[in-house]
Amino acid sequence: MTRLVIFTDLDGTLLDHYSYSAEPARQAWEAARAGGVPCIFNTSKTRAEVEQLQQKLGIDGPYIVENGASVWFPGDTDLPLPPDVQSAGDSYCKLLSVPRGEILDVLKPLRHEFSFRSLSDMSVAELMERTGLERQQAVLAANREFSEPLVWQDSEDALKECEKRLARHNLHLVRGGRFHHVIGACDKGQAMSWLLAVYQKAFGDAITSVALGDSDNDVDMLSAADIPVVVRSPAHAPPAIPNRPEVCITSSCGPEGWSEAVTSILVREGITAPQ
Repeated sequence: MTRLVIFTDLDGTLLDHYSYSAEPARQAWEAARAGGVPCIFNTSKTRAEVEQLQQKLGIDGPYIVENGASVWFPGDTDLPLPPDVQSAGDSYCKLLSVPRGEILDVLKPLRHEFSFRSLSDMSVAELMERTGLERQQAVLAANREFSEPLVWQDSEDALKECEKRLARHNLHLVRGGRFHHVIGACDKGQAMSWLLAVYQKAFGDAITSVALGDSDNDVDMLSAADIPVVVRSPAHAPPAIPNRPEVCITSSCGPEGWSEAVTSILVREGITAPQ
């Protein structure tokens, strides 16, 4: 028996790029859950944002935040956690990045050489303006632990040089839908692969991984998945997925495209009947 596990980006993928609504994807999401298919957030969002969203959607399972920086499990998880998972209050955490403070220390001298605006420079009002988030959501988005978003204001050549400088400190920079994100030596694909190994041990069956994303920071996740799905964006062109000519690109954008793709996959795998 082959088990299906779905990993999904949020902003611009499961959530609408402008309204942040997941409602158009609800039927497909609930069909996956009813079929016993784990749907795991793999996002640039913070832990605080994801916890609120999971509560809103009525789900409680593991998730990956800040572009693969950490994997979180609820305290009552029945998954077999590896020994390197840490207890963190009423949750468990696998850290894959470094603390945000270390990233800010590295960025500090680079401000004199490159032009960018960091999240730590922004007021809540500015973050609301740049993202379209309401105040409460903007406060949660600013509560980062293992990464730092940037608004890049310099040239592409300067961006490449900055990436080289960050690499000397074992940091790298990934492009998201709205920001560039500075993180440790991790990415969404590595975090997904680590969590898949946990599910493999729990299930004991073969696993088929599905990944859905819309931006450059999803490429590592999409490249590592058995079934990669690029969800079309209204804001930018689909990212290229190297060496994966079979990649699916949805016809619709955001949660509508997510729903189309997931419904098709579930039907193909015989997990649910078309509605």
